[in-house]
Parts: sequence; structure tokens; C-alpha cells
Amino acid sequence: MPSTSTLAKLAEELARVDGALMCEDEPLAKHTSFGIGGPADVLVTPADVGAMQELMRITAEAGVQPVILGNGSNVIVRDEGVRGVVIRIAGTLGHIATEGTLAIVEAGATLAAVCFLEFAAGIPGTLGGALIMNAGANGGEMGDVTEWVEVVRPHGTITRIDGSAVDFQYRRSSLREADGPIVRAALRLQPGDPTEIHQELCDTIALRCAKQPVSLPSAGSIFKRPEEDFAGRLLEEAGAKGMRIGNAAVSDKHANFVVNLGGATADDVLELIEAARELVHEKFGVLLQLEVCVLGERPE
Repeated sequence: MPSTSTLAKLAEELARVDGALMCEDEPLAKHTSFGIGGPADVLVTPADVGAMQELMRITAEAGVQPVILGNGSNVIVRDEGVRGVVIRIAGTLGHIATEGTLAIVEAGATLAAVCFLEFAAGIPGTLGGALIMNAGANGGEMGDVTEWVEVVRPHGTITRIDGSAVDFQYRRSSLREADGPIVRAALRLQPGDPTEIHQELCDTIALRCAKQPVSLPSAGSIFKRPEEDFAGRLLEEAGAKGMRIGNAAVSDKHANFVVNLGGATADDVLELIEAARELVHEKFGVLLQLEVCVLGERPE
């Protein structure tokens, strides 16, 4: 963690980057779908790829590794917040263009904007996070359509990674270990009838709304799907549905969702997750693995 003086100097430099918005002591609860989490020492949002390159160069020269945040839809930020620098790629860096049979999409674009990916309909989040997680549903996933990915290296250079060189697995990819954040990717367009595609999008979103607690703040599915089973089924059979700690509760609609009933803390959520996981382990001998990412300082 950088010293106070190093961080103060770094914040001054980051504030001078053209095309970047810098805030200090910014509550990350405002930037997560769960609506929980303590502050980031420094939060900076680049408006374009050039600004992202400059932010990476400055932090690398200061010896600081930034935390990269998308729109926070699959993230739990601890109540103690995140020390150092957080770079948020969401709300900006969302340009989409087409080149022949490819869509060139910047990492901050929402999956809702990438409407040609029928399988992604209704999945919250940005393209960058979706690639790292290999997000998917309804028989499709990001690895199926990725032609190439560009990342910004620590000193600001851009490297292109061929899609075939990325190890896409269930709800993870080797891009999580890439030496720098994703800024752009090329996705293969799938030909189809516009009317049929629109109907499939509507049907997928309607199904998601019917089965998931979309009206309450959450981080999406908490646990990964275990082999040859479903986390939601195991949690429901183990009696986790409706469990509550503080203002965090296991959804009555889908047991693999923890929801914020209003004013929940990260400690509430994390304690509830562990209690639900233990119920499943005791009943079925299955240790569920987290699908969400936990960020921030552990309490002392």
C-alpha cells in the first residue's frame, strides 16, 4: 500500500490527466450494484483509451498497482474500502463500431448495449468484466464470440491478445491474470433475422426477471455452478432461502442471490454467504466456490 505522501502526490498527477476524472475518498457503494462498500483512497475514471494509457503509466512509475473496477455488478467491496488507486472503467470507454463481421467494443460498454449477443441479454456489467469472467447464459458465453482483446500494459503500451490464446473456462478466463486492464475487444457478429433476435432478447430478459430478484440490489449469482448441479438448488435444499443477517438476505426468489434489503453492510453479506455455504457443505458435502469478486481491506 502506498504511503500517505506518495498517494497525495500520485493523486495530484492523476488529476492532471486529460480525459480523466479523479475523486478522493470516494464511497464505492455508489459504484456497485450491491450498494455497499467503503471508500477508495483515489478513484479515477478515464474517458478514453489514451487517458487509460496515461493513468497506467503514472501509477506504474509510482510503483502502485491500481485496482480495476467495472460497473461493480459482480463485486462485493468490504466496508473498510480499498486503499490506493481504483480505476473505474464504466460510464465511459463505451464506444462500439463495426468492421465487417466484427464489432469493436470498448471495455466500458455495457452488455445491454452489445445487444447482438442474445445470450447476454439482461446480464448486468461491462464488456471488460464479462470477458474476465467469461460471462454467459442460455448456452452461450463470451469465449464463443471473442476474436481478440486489447489490454493496456503497466507503462501504457497496448497489447493485442488473440481470442484463441485466451483460456476461457466456466465463469473465469486467463484475462484475469493479464498484465493490465482490458480496454477493447473484437466480437464476432452472428447473422440472423432482426425480428427473431429482438424476440429472443425480450424472451431472455423476461425469463431473467421472472426467476431473479432484479428489483433489489445484489451482485448477481454468488456461487459458481458446481459440476453437474446448480448452486441455487443446493442452497434451497439446504434451507438457505430466506436466511438473513442484518439487512442482507438470501433471496426468496432465487437462493443463489443475496440481496440488500436496505442499509446492509459488506460484513452482513459476507457473513451470510459463509453461513449459506456451510449449510450446503454440511448437507451435501459440496463446498461452493464464489463467483463474485471481493475487494478491499480485511478488517483488523
